[in-house]
Amino acid sequence: VFLFDLDFGCSSSHVLPELSHGQSFHLALAREDCVYFLGGHSLSSDSRPPRLFRLRVELLQGSPLLSCDSLDTGMSISSAIITRTGPTHKYIILGGYQFDSQKRLECSTVKLDEKGIYIEHLEPPIWIPDIIHSRTWFGGSAGEGSILLGVPTEGRP
Repeated sequence: VFLFDLDFGCSSSHVLPELSHGQSFHLALAREDCVYFLGGHSLSSDSRPPRLFRLRVELLQGSPLLSCDSLDTGMSISSAIITRTGPTHKYIILGGYQFDSQKRLECSTVKLDEKGIYIEHLEPPIWIPDIIHSRTWFGGSAGEGSILLGVPTEGRP
């Protein structure tokens, strides 16, 4: 884990055993001194295990203190799109992948509060055939509660 202090122009690196196997394409959400890492692709096993980590960062004078917990409420997901739904710590997760080539045509809501993280199923939108049958998709948050979804359609620019 790398921490960057933009005010003083310094950085530090920290090795945490819980994160030693590496993961990519995960979701990250932050509230106060905690960052939650949800899902992701494991580089060591080439899989998408249902993981959820909570990284707590305490910025103490001289040296930060980091701790990491593995939580039981993870999701098998990678490359999903997340958007914040307002000024509170509520989010919507759209899409992503469950397996190597299986898209996740589901949605979830995520809420962060002072006690932790809560994930619930949300009724997905009605997907058009171009989205259902595409092999890939990409996108990102387009502001509070809005998502931009790009779907390359074969044979059409």
